Amino acid sequence: MLRPIPGALLGDVAVIRVCTGMDAWQKATWQEYRVQRVHLQSTNETRKSKENTEVVLRSVLFIDGVRSTPRLDYDALAAQSQAAGKPMRCAVFDAAGRQYGEYEVLTVDPVPDVPATRVHHIELGLV
Repeated sequence: MLRPIPGALLGDVAVIRVCTGMDAWQKATWQEYRVQRVHLQSTNETRKSKENTEVVLRSVLFIDGVRSTPRLDYDALAAQSQAAGKPMRCAVFDAAGRQYGEYEVLTVDPVPDVPATRVHHIELGLV
C-alpha cells in the first residue's frame, strides 16, 4: 500500500487542454479542464511512449487519485485529443497564479495502489 502524496506538495493547478476538432482553417479547437491540487516536478528522464519510441521528459505532473479534483479519465482524454488531430496540452500554475509553463502531454501513466484495486496517482509525462 502506497503512502498518500503529502497535501503540502499538491499546491499547483493544471489546465488540461483537449483537442476537440479542427475548424475550416485547420486551427484546433480545445476543451479545457481545470484540475486543482496537483504537483509539477522537473525531470530529465527517458521513457518509452505508447508508440515504443524513447522520449526525454521535461517534467512530470502528479495527479492524486483522491485529493486532485475533478477526477478525469486522462487516458481517454489523451486518445480523444490525438484522434481529433492534436496531442493533449497542459498549462501548470503555482498557488500564486504564476504559470510554470505550457507543455505537451506525451505519456499518461496510472500508478496502481497495490494490493488495493484503485489508482493511487496519475503521472503525466510532459515535454
